[in-house]
Amino acid sequence: MNRSVRFDDIRALLVCHVDNAGISRVKVLPHRRLLSASTHGVTISNSVGVLFSVDDHLNATPDVDPIVGDLRGIADSSAMALIDREAGLAWAPADLYRLDGTPHPTCQRTALRRVVDDAEDVRLTFTVGVELECTLFRPAAEAGGPPVPATTGPAYSTTSLLEVEGFATDAIAALDLAGVPVDQVHPEFGSGQIEFAFGPRDPLGAVDDLVLARVVLSRVARQHGLLVSFAPVPIVGGSTNGCHVHLSARRDGRNVFADPSAKLGVTPEGGHLIGGILDRLEEGVALLGGSVLSFTRLRPHAWAGADICWGPGNREAAIRFVPGQAGMGAEQSNIEVKPVDGAANPYLAVAAIIAAALDGSARKVAPPKPVRVDPSTLTAAQRRASGVRPLPADLGSALHRLESSDFYRGVFGDVLVDAYVATRQHEWEAYGEHVPEDVADLVRWKY
Repeated sequence: MNRSVRFDDIRALLVCHVDNAGISRVKVLPHRRLLSASTHGVTISNSVGVLFSVDDHLNATPDVDPIVGDLRGIADSSAMALIDREAGLAWAPADLYRLDGTPHPTCQRTALRRVVDDAEDVRLTFTVGVELECTLFRPAAEAGGPPVPATTGPAYSTTSLLEVEGFATDAIAALDLAGVPVDQVHPEFGSGQIEFAFGPRDPLGAVDDLVLARVVLSRVARQHGLLVSFAPVPIVGGSTNGCHVHLSARRDGRNVFADPSAKLGVTPEGGHLIGGILDRLEEGVALLGGSVLSFTRLRPHAWAGADICWGPGNREAAIRFVPGQAGMGAEQSNIEVKPVDGAANPYLAVAAIIAAALDGSARKVAPPKPVRVDPSTLTAAQRRASGVRPLPADLGSALHRLESSDFYRGVFGDVLVDAYVATRQHEWEAYGEHVPEDVADLVRWKY
């Protein structure tokens, strides 16, 4: 979506990219440099581009030198958005390029674009909608004390909304100014937790919306004296934050996730897409979160999709099939991929999901039986019969599966996979044995 920002309205432009640690990095251009933003762009070192971990530890890979070499961050002017009219502040996502003008193999945004092109080559059109969960905090009551959740409950209640009403209404207005389509906002289950559901769009545009929304929400929170956390576990022992990806797919205009006459409620191809995502989930889950805390989140009874299975309306399954209301399935039916969280690089996460779906379609992977109960209540024999499997137990195990994945190396290339694994492997080695509370304190405000 072209957000139609006039250059004359812009005094400063935030040129942002999301790195392999899931962190938005930025350079700011003044008005006089705007015309060059989408041609010459900005200089980004290899380290800032793709090699920093969540604690800014500098990593290295055989193909990307952390000390010698530069990238160019080329702003996508078609995705530019105004985020503060009075200040004349705008935002734009950047693609990473080599100095010779070709896309750099580590560019995550380019990787998503390439996967979408692959889908179009086989006449499949995907749209993506995102549900972003975040937790609002008030500053600590005393210096050095813990931050205090901004709402006290009850869950999903009007009472909780009224505690942060000013933030919520200003956030909707700010997102509207930025061109981010908000479908709904509501208080979530946890103390201080709120969810923003964004309207479905093409995959690249939807992820741009998500990255931009986090910038906007962080700014609005500060204006209200609040802090916002997108971390997967902002408070250990409390509710966790997901970043659920809703995926729709159409072939020749027909929704492949809608077939009321079929036993599973989806077309055969829709079943293959689901089967492909589930089949690749063990080797790809490190791309859907990537933090040590992502695997603290992926536990039963957290509605995080900790078991590899699918089912209609099943919030404990890794894929929740959303059939839509009666008579509206053709417009509404979709699948929700639940293990995604705010520590992910969202471009890679969505690309991984779509690539796995395409692979399922190409190989005609049959989906397992749908699970219509909480999978944690099944016996071992019932789990085997239904094809239910657990996700990797920790980040280290997930990274090993990703590093060994011929499939995802084929999708993203060795250079990108190796850089991603290096940044996340440091986090595992540095913090994998720490208690979750310590890790939560480290990353609460990082994303």
